[in-house]
Amino acid sequence: MEEGRPGWTAEGIARMRALHLLLDDDPKIFEDNLALPFLGSEETIRLKTNLDAYQTSELGSLRAVFVMRHRYAEDELGEAFQHGISQYVILGAGLDPFAYQCPDAMQRLHIYEVDHPPTQQWKRQRLEELGIPIPANLTFIPIDFEVQTLAEGMAASDFKHKEPAFFSWLGVTQYLTEEAVLETLKYVSTHAAPGSEIVFQIVLPQSILSADDQAVVTTAIERASQHGEPWLSFFEPQALEARLMAMGFNRVTHFGSAEASARYFQGRTDGLALPNYFELIKADLPQ
Repeated sequence: MEEGRPGWTAEGIARMRALHLLLDDDPKIFEDNLALPFLGSEETIRLKTNLDAYQTSELGSLRAVFVMRHRYAEDELGEAFQHGISQYVILGAGLDPFAYQCPDAMQRLHIYEVDHPPTQQWKRQRLEELGIPIPANLTFIPIDFEVQTLAEGMAASDFKHKEPAFFSWLGVTQYLTEEAVLETLKYVSTHAAPGSEIVFQIVLPQSILSADDQAVVTTAIERASQHGEPWLSFFEPQALEARLMAMGFNRVTHFGSAEASARYFQGRTDGLALPNYFELIKADLPQ
């Protein structure tokens, strides 16, 4: 991570969400109105004057995943909120805009942003520079996983362990070891209150992907490795479901390219389409 900057991944994802607003037709899948402000005026000018460079099919596929997964997580969060969940934990929050764009109807939701301390510090400084106040219903939880566990970090916060929560964990698992991924899921299953839910994304093993999807994944892996953030873990969905059920989750929902395309991409005129290298999984704890 460059000193004084968020991680390359956090900036890259914000860049893709910004490009969705600049390049893709209406209706937008997900509107991140803070992506360009977070990136700054120089980066905004660079993007707007080089839009053709981002019109490749591989980058379009990645952009589609990045905006869709946030839309799905927030849609599922809305359903959970309607059923009484009032805590939202964003694991690996990066430059996630939700706390600053939270719908008026969800102001009773308490939001927790969990992230690496340097990225979180940069984000807070950037918010101050932009004149964006920290919402009263937001708690930052900085965790350096080299010296502190998720359980320790959450225990030191005002998170209410006896009340159900909704967790989102997007675009992170591939950067962690399998052991670390399972440990985080185990934390949710053992420390979160009954009725809690988690939505997270996995990347599928390349051995089960088509040639086109392998090309998208190869591009992403190469870019991440060049910036010192290699992809480490890939999961087969059914095998992971068995692990989740053994942890104590009682319902696992698979939301892959087919389901997402049917829900969010029907009738688009810009050619924006999802690849098949990923799956979003929603796992629920029994009431």
